[in-house]
Amino acid sequence: MALAASYIRTDPDGSLPTREAQTAAISAYAAASGHELIASYEDLEAPGLLLYYRPGLKAAINNIKELEEWEVLLVAEPACVSDTESALHEFVHKLSLYGNRLESPAHSWEDFLTGMKSYRRAMGRTPQERETGEGVR
Repeated sequence: MALAASYIRTDPDGSLPTREAQTAAISAYAAASGHELIASYEDLEAPGLLLYYRPGLKAAINNIKELEEWEVLLVAEPACVSDTESALHEFVHKLSLYGNRLESPAHSWEDFLTGMKSYRRAMGRTPQERETGEGVR
């Protein structure tokens, strides 16, 4: 059984599921996946662009770096971490460096990791190579 924490973010425009819906989805996923939820972090009514201005997410990152109380961070959906692909992949990269994982009901850690690696490879190409799809490094 993996020790896990939940992260819930709602946004001002209401495009993310409600706090209650996210809690239910995370709890069901944790039970089905054999994760023991031991911590929770929340940023309610928080915009999704800048990760590091959210107290709940900053506390989760502090746990990853310093406390190491859990190994898996569960979210209801990827957009709960960030509205931008680059910020989500940056966060997944940070988790991978510290030996932690991000999971959601629709995306396994392997899915997140594969997406992050593909994104980082694509960003390593020149703009022209990205446009033509050539020059994979």
